[in-house]
Amino acid sequence: MSGVSTTTIAVGLVGLTMVTGLFWGWTFSVMPGLRSVDDRTYVAAMQSINRAILNPIFLVAFVGTLAVLATAAFTTFSVGDTRRAWWITAAAVSYAFGVFGITVAGNVPLNDALDTFVPTGSDDAAFAAARRAYEGPWNRLHSIRSALGVLAVVLAATAALTPTEE
Repeated sequence: MSGVSTTTIAVGLVGLTMVTGLFWGWTFSVMPGLRSVDDRTYVAAMQSINRAILNPIFLVAFVGTLAVLATAAFTTFSVGDTRRAWWITAAAVSYAFGVFGITVAGNVPLNDALDTFVPTGSDDAAFAAARRAYEGPWNRLHSIRSALGVLAVVLAATAALTPTEE
């Protein structure tokens, strides 16, 4: 059973690095790039990106990572490897509440609200208002989930590097 524990920790760490890498890269490349564009371009870009990310590959990585981390915590405790189990449990909690939870409870509702904005026939003031309602709150939540994603990666890496209890 120790092999299952080690494997789930490793798979969870891979999932964490993929999701967190996406969020981290977004923070330091996409959002600064979008900061300088006009309101119409910003709203159109974010609507397009938010629709595009809802694809099977991202969703499997995003949701699957949560499932794998929970499995890793359970199996690691089950085999009595408590040192590693606490580290992977902390990673799972950081991801569950800090990444998954913030995304589902905060970023997704903001994305959904922006998606209801109809560009056709809207004037510059409407685009500016849509951007103001979205950009600041979304970026704050995104920064928090990105930081907690990095924390989860560090915790999972610690679990992976901690020697198993024999």
